[in-house]
Amino acid sequence: MSAAIELKSVSKRYGPKTIIDDISFTVEQGEIVGFLGPNGAGKTTTMRMIAGFTTASSGTIKVAGHDMATENKQAAEKLGYLPEHPPLYDTLDVETYLRFVAKVKGVPSRSINSDLDRVVQSCRLEQVFTREIYKLSKGYRQRLGLAQALLGKPEVLLLDEPTAGLDPGQIHETREVIRSFGEQHAVLISTHILPEVTLICNRVAIINNGRLLAVDSPKGLQQASEETSRVTLQVSAPADALQQELMAIDGVLSVNVSDIDSGSDIVKAECQVETRDGIEAEIARITTARWGLHGLERLHPTLENVFLRYVGETSAEQEAV
Repeated sequence: MSAAIELKSVSKRYGPKTIIDDISFTVEQGEIVGFLGPNGAGKTTTMRMIAGFTTASSGTIKVAGHDMATENKQAAEKLGYLPEHPPLYDTLDVETYLRFVAKVKGVPSRSINSDLDRVVQSCRLEQVFTREIYKLSKGYRQRLGLAQALLGKPEVLLLDEPTAGLDPGQIHETREVIRSFGEQHAVLISTHILPEVTLICNRVAIINNGRLLAVDSPKGLQQASEETSRVTLQVSAPADALQQELMAIDGVLSVNVSDIDSGSDIVKAECQVETRDGIEAEIARITTARWGLHGLERLHPTLENVFLRYVGETSAEQEAV
Protein backbone atom coordinates (compact mmCIF):
# COMPACT_ATOMS: atom_id res chain seq x y z
CA MET A 1 0.00 0.00 0.00
CA SER A 2 1.16 3.52 -0.78
CA ALA A 3 1.86 6.02 1.97
CA ALA A 4 -0.96 8.29 3.14
CA ILE A 5 1.16 11.33 2.22
CA GLU A 6 3.89 10.99 -0.39
CA LEU A 7 6.16 13.71 -1.78
CA LYS A 8 8.64 12.87 -4.56
CA SER A 9 11.19 15.44 -5.74
CA VAL A 10 8.81 18.32 -5.03
CA SER A 11 9.91 21.88 -5.83
CA LYS A 12 8.07 25.18 -5.75
CA ARG A 13 9.27 28.25 -7.62
CA TYR A 14 7.95 31.76 -7.97
CA GLY A 15 9.69 33.18 -11.03
CA PRO A 16 13.44 32.72 -10.56
CA LYS A 17 13.12 32.18 -6.80
CA THR A 18 13.05 28.61 -5.48
CA ILE A 19 10.93 28.29 -2.32
CA ILE A 20 10.96 24.49 -2.01
CA ASP A 21 13.95 22.64 -3.42
CA ASP A 22 13.51 18.97 -4.42
CA ILE A 23 12.11 17.49 -1.19
CA SER A 24 10.89 13.91 -0.74
CA PHE A 25 9.31 12.22 2.28
CA THR A 26 6.30 10.12 3.28
CA VAL A 27 3.82 9.87 6.13
CA GLU A 28 2.34 6.41 6.72
CA GLN A 29 -1.03 5.47 8.14
CA GLY A 30 -0.84 5.36 11.94
CA GLU A 31 2.11 7.76 11.99
CA ILE A 32 2.60 11.31 13.28
CA VAL A 33 5.42 13.21 11.60
CA GLY A 34 6.70 16.53 12.95
CA PHE A 35 7.69 19.16 10.38
CA LEU A 36 10.33 21.46 11.89
CA GLY A 37 11.99 24.57 10.55
CA PRO A 38 12.59 28.25 11.31
CA ASN A 39 10.33 31.00 9.97
CA GLY A 40 10.62 31.17 6.20
CA ALA A 41 11.97 27.63 5.92
CA GLY A 42 9.15 26.47 3.62
CA LYS A 43 6.91 24.57 6.05
CA THR A 44 3.68 26.43 5.31
CA THR A 45 4.29 26.39 1.54
CA THR A 46 4.78 22.62 1.70
CA MET A 47 1.63 22.16 3.77
CA ARG A 48 -0.36 24.28 1.31
CA MET A 49 0.87 22.17 -1.59
CA ILE A 50 -0.13 18.96 0.18
CA ALA A 51 -3.55 20.48 0.96
CA GLY A 52 -4.02 21.48 -2.68
CA PHE A 53 -4.12 25.25 -2.11
CA THR A 54 -1.14 25.72 -4.41
CA THR A 55 0.52 23.45 -6.95
CA ALA A 56 4.06 22.16 -7.08
CA SER A 57 6.31 23.48 -9.87
CA SER A 58 7.76 20.00 -10.28
CA GLY A 59 7.57 16.59 -8.62
CA THR A 60 4.52 14.68 -7.39
CA ILE A 61 2.36 14.89 -4.27
CA LYS A 62 -0.06 12.12 -3.37
CA VAL A 63 -2.64 12.11 -0.56
CA ALA A 64 -4.35 8.79 0.24
CA GLY A 65 -3.11 7.49 -3.12
CA HIS A 66 -4.51 10.42 -5.14
CA ASP A 67 -2.22 12.68 -7.17
CA MET A 68 -2.81 16.29 -6.13
CA ALA A 69 -2.13 17.48 -9.70
CA THR A 70 -4.80 15.33 -11.38
CA GLU A 71 -7.11 14.09 -8.58
CA ASN A 72 -7.35 17.14 -6.35
CA LYS A 73 -11.02 16.65 -5.48
CA GLN A 74 -10.63 12.96 -4.51
CA ALA A 75 -7.57 13.80 -2.39
CA ALA A 76 -9.35 16.71 -0.67
CA GLU A 77 -12.15 14.36 0.43
CA LYS A 78 -9.58 12.35 2.42
CA LEU A 79 -7.97 15.38 4.02
CA GLY A 80 -8.45 17.49 7.16
CA TYR A 81 -6.46 20.74 7.24
CA LEU A 82 -5.80 23.26 10.00
CA PRO A 83 -3.84 26.19 8.48
CA GLU A 84 -1.78 28.55 10.60
CA HIS A 85 -4.75 30.94 10.76
CA PRO A 86 -7.97 28.87 11.18
CA PRO A 87 -10.62 29.56 8.49
CA LEU A 88 -13.39 30.86 10.77
CA TYR A 89 -16.46 33.00 10.03
CA ASP A 90 -16.80 35.46 12.90
CA THR A 91 -20.49 36.23 12.29
CA LEU A 92 -21.52 32.59 12.84
CA ASP A 93 -21.82 30.75 16.14
CA VAL A 94 -19.78 27.60 16.74
CA GLU A 95 -22.61 25.14 16.03
CA THR A 96 -23.70 26.84 12.79
CA TYR A 97 -20.11 27.06 11.57
CA LEU A 98 -19.40 23.38 12.22
CA ARG A 99 -22.67 22.33 10.54
CA PHE A 100 -21.70 24.44 7.52
CA VAL A 101 -18.24 22.83 7.33
CA ALA A 102 -19.76 19.34 7.69
CA LYS A 103 -22.08 19.98 4.73
CA VAL A 104 -19.25 21.41 2.62
CA LYS A 105 -17.21 18.29 3.37
CA GLY A 106 -20.09 16.10 2.27
CA VAL A 107 -20.86 14.52 5.63
CA PRO A 108 -24.23 12.70 5.22
CA SER A 109 -27.12 14.56 6.89
CA ARG A 110 -27.90 11.59 9.13
CA SER A 111 -24.31 11.63 10.45
CA ILE A 112 -23.81 15.35 11.05
CA ASN A 113 -25.09 15.41 14.65
CA SER A 114 -22.93 12.48 15.75
CA ASP A 115 -19.89 13.89 13.94
CA LEU A 116 -20.40 17.28 15.62
CA ASP A 117 -20.70 15.58 19.02
CA ARG A 118 -17.44 13.74 18.37
CA VAL A 119 -15.34 16.78 17.43
CA VAL A 120 -16.92 19.07 20.05
CA GLN A 121 -16.08 16.59 22.82
CA SER A 122 -12.60 15.89 21.44
CA CYS A 123 -11.75 19.59 21.25
CA ARG A 124 -13.56 20.58 24.49
CA LEU A 125 -15.94 23.06 22.85
CA GLU A 126 -19.08 22.24 24.87
CA GLN A 127 -19.03 25.52 26.81
CA VAL A 128 -18.92 27.67 23.66
CA PHE A 129 -21.08 25.55 21.34
CA THR A 130 -23.72 28.28 20.91
CA ARG A 131 -21.41 31.29 21.21
CA GLU A 132 -20.58 33.60 18.29
CA ILE A 133 -17.09 33.01 16.96
CA TYR A 134 -16.02 36.66 17.25
CA LYS A 135 -16.47 36.36 21.03
CA LEU A 136 -14.08 33.40 21.36
CA SER A 137 -10.63 33.64 22.89
CA LYS A 138 -7.62 32.76 20.74
CA GLY A 139 -7.39 29.38 22.45
CA TYR A 140 -10.99 28.50 21.65
CA ARG A 141 -10.58 29.73 18.07
CA GLN A 142 -7.60 27.40 17.68
CA ARG A 143 -9.58 24.48 19.07
CA LEU A 144 -12.47 25.29 16.74
CA GLY A 145 -10.03 25.24 13.83
CA LEU A 146 -8.89 21.77 14.90
CA ALA A 147 -12.52 20.64 15.21
CA GLN A 148 -13.32 21.65 11.62
CA ALA A 149 -10.25 19.74 10.43
CA LEU A 150 -11.49 16.59 12.23
CA LEU A 151 -14.99 16.72 10.73
CA GLY A 152 -15.74 13.98 8.22
CA LYS A 153 -13.23 11.56 9.75
CA PRO A 154 -10.43 12.32 7.26
CA GLU A 155 -7.69 9.75 6.61
CA VAL A 156 -5.00 12.44 6.60
CA LEU A 157 -4.62 15.40 8.95
CA LEU A 158 -2.45 18.45 8.23
CA LEU A 159 -1.87 20.71 11.25
CA ASP A 160 0.04 23.99 10.94
CA GLU A 161 1.03 25.16 14.46
CA PRO A 162 -2.03 23.52 16.11
CA THR A 163 -1.23 24.60 19.69
CA ALA A 164 -0.49 28.26 18.99
CA GLY A 165 -2.20 30.47 21.55
CA LEU A 166 -3.27 27.65 23.86
CA ASP A 167 -2.62 27.55 27.61
CA PRO A 168 -0.72 24.56 29.10
CA GLY A 169 -3.91 22.64 29.92
CA GLN A 170 -5.31 23.16 26.42
CA ILE A 171 -1.99 22.16 24.86
CA HIS A 172 -2.08 18.89 26.79
CA GLU A 173 -5.66 18.21 25.66
CA THR A 174 -4.83 19.03 22.04
CA ARG A 175 -1.82 16.73 22.12
CA GLU A 176 -4.04 13.90 23.35
CA VAL A 177 -6.52 14.52 20.51
CA ILE A 178 -3.69 14.46 17.95
CA ARG A 179 -2.07 11.38 19.51
CA SER A 180 -5.39 9.53 19.50
CA PHE A 181 -6.12 10.48 15.89
CA GLY A 182 -2.61 9.46 14.83
CA GLU A 183 -3.08 5.88 16.04
CA GLN A 184 -5.21 5.04 13.01
CA HIS A 185 -4.53 7.92 10.63
CA ALA A 186 -1.66 9.90 9.11
CA VAL A 187 -0.77 13.24 10.71
CA LEU A 188 1.72 15.86 9.53
CA ILE A 189 2.19 18.55 12.17
CA SER A 190 4.16 21.74 11.55
CA THR A 191 5.45 23.22 14.80
CA HIS A 192 8.30 25.21 16.30
CA ILE A 193 7.63 23.75 19.78
CA LEU A 194 10.27 21.05 20.05
CA PRO A 195 8.84 19.23 23.12
CA GLU A 196 5.71 18.51 21.07
CA VAL A 197 7.79 16.58 18.58
CA THR A 198 9.41 14.53 21.32
CA LEU A 199 6.08 13.81 23.01
CA ILE A 200 3.80 12.86 20.12
CA CYS A 201 5.75 12.39 16.87
CA ASN A 202 7.09 9.12 15.45
CA ARG A 203 9.43 10.87 13.05
CA VAL A 204 10.81 14.35 12.43
CA ALA A 205 11.44 16.12 9.11
CA ILE A 206 13.75 19.13 9.39
CA ILE A 207 13.56 21.78 6.66
CA ASN A 208 15.50 25.00 6.16
CA ASN A 209 15.62 27.40 3.22
CA GLY A 210 13.37 25.06 1.26
CA ARG A 211 15.68 22.06 1.60
CA LEU A 212 14.97 18.91 3.57
CA LEU A 213 17.90 18.35 5.92
CA ALA A 214 16.94 15.16 7.75
CA VAL A 215 14.09 12.71 8.33
CA ASP A 216 14.36 10.40 11.33
CA SER A 217 12.83 9.57 14.70
CA PRO A 218 13.50 12.08 17.49
CA LYS A 219 15.72 9.47 19.15
CA GLY A 220 17.51 8.73 15.89
CA LEU A 221 18.31 12.38 15.30
CA GLN A 222 19.73 12.65 18.79
CA GLN A 223 21.90 9.57 18.33
CA ALA A 224 23.08 10.78 14.92
CA SER A 225 24.42 14.01 16.38
CA GLU A 226 27.44 12.84 18.35
CA GLU A 227 29.02 16.27 18.22
CA THR A 228 26.28 17.73 20.41
CA SER A 229 27.38 15.43 23.24
CA ARG A 230 30.14 17.34 24.96
CA VAL A 231 31.95 17.63 28.27
CA THR A 232 33.27 21.06 29.23
CA LEU A 233 35.72 21.44 32.11
CA GLN A 234 37.95 24.07 33.74
CA VAL A 235 41.33 22.82 34.95
CA SER A 236 44.54 24.28 36.41
CA ALA A 237 46.85 22.57 33.93
CA PRO A 238 49.23 23.18 31.01
CA ALA A 239 47.15 23.23 27.85
CA ASP A 240 49.26 20.78 25.83
CA ALA A 241 49.54 18.23 28.63
CA LEU A 242 45.81 18.42 29.38
CA GLN A 243 44.91 17.91 25.73
CA GLN A 244 47.13 14.84 25.44
CA GLU A 245 45.70 13.35 28.65
CA LEU A 246 42.11 13.88 27.58
CA MET A 247 42.63 12.52 24.05
CA ALA A 248 44.02 9.31 25.56
CA ILE A 249 40.63 8.58 27.19
CA ASP A 250 38.52 6.01 25.37
CA GLY A 251 35.37 7.70 24.04
CA VAL A 252 36.81 11.22 23.76
CA LEU A 253 36.62 12.11 20.07
CA SER A 254 38.21 15.56 20.06
CA VAL A 255 39.50 18.17 22.50
CA ASN A 256 39.77 21.95 22.21
CA VAL A 257 41.71 23.74 24.99
CA SER A 258 41.64 27.52 25.41
CA ASP A 259 42.74 30.09 28.02
CA ILE A 260 40.00 31.54 30.22
CA ASP A 261 41.98 34.76 30.82
CA SER A 262 45.59 35.78 30.50
CA GLY A 263 46.19 36.19 34.23
CA SER A 264 45.12 32.71 35.28
CA ASP A 265 46.54 29.20 35.04
CA ILE A 266 43.02 27.81 34.58
CA VAL A 267 42.18 26.61 31.07
CA LYS A 268 38.92 25.54 29.51
CA ALA A 269 38.65 22.22 27.66
CA GLU A 270 35.73 21.25 25.43
CA CYS A 271 35.60 17.54 24.69
CA GLN A 272 33.40 16.00 22.02
CA VAL A 273 32.53 12.59 23.41
CA GLU A 274 30.56 9.47 22.65
CA THR A 275 27.04 9.38 24.07
CA ARG A 276 27.67 6.54 26.53
CA ASP A 277 27.03 7.19 30.22
CA GLY A 278 29.88 7.56 32.71
CA ILE A 279 32.42 9.16 30.42
CA GLU A 280 32.33 12.46 32.33
CA ALA A 281 33.16 10.60 35.56
CA GLU A 282 36.16 9.04 33.87
CA ILE A 283 37.33 12.44 32.61
CA ALA A 284 36.98 13.87 36.13
CA ARG A 285 38.89 10.97 37.71
CA ILE A 286 41.84 11.16 35.31
CA THR A 287 42.02 14.96 35.44
CA THR A 288 41.94 15.26 39.24
CA ALA A 289 44.71 12.68 39.54
CA ARG A 290 47.17 15.26 38.16
CA TRP A 291 45.59 18.73 38.38
CA GLY A 292 42.96 20.85 40.08
CA LEU A 293 39.46 20.51 38.56
CA HIS A 294 37.36 23.67 39.02
CA GLY A 295 34.24 22.74 37.07
CA LEU A 296 32.74 20.11 34.77
CA GLU A 297 29.52 20.08 32.73
CA ARG A 298 28.04 17.39 30.49
CA LEU A 299 25.86 18.51 27.55
CA HIS A 300 23.69 15.68 26.27
CA PRO A 301 22.30 15.75 22.73
CA THR A 302 18.77 17.14 22.62
CA LEU A 303 16.36 17.58 19.75
CA GLU A 304 16.80 21.35 20.04
CA ASN A 305 20.56 21.46 19.61
CA VAL A 306 20.38 18.80 16.88
CA PHE A 307 17.87 21.02 15.07
CA LEU A 308 20.03 24.11 15.53
CA ARG A 309 23.07 22.23 14.30
CA TYR A 310 21.34 21.21 11.07
CA VAL A 311 20.01 24.73 10.49
CA GLY A 312 23.39 26.26 11.31
CA GLU A 313 25.22 23.95 8.89
CA THR A 314 22.85 24.86 6.07
CA SER A 315 23.21 28.59 6.70
CA ALA A 316 27.00 28.30 6.77
CA GLU A 317 27.03 26.38 3.48
CA GLN A 318 24.91 29.04 1.78
CA GLU A 319 27.07 31.88 3.07
CA ALA A 320 30.13 30.11 1.67
CA VAL A 321 28.61 29.90 -1.83
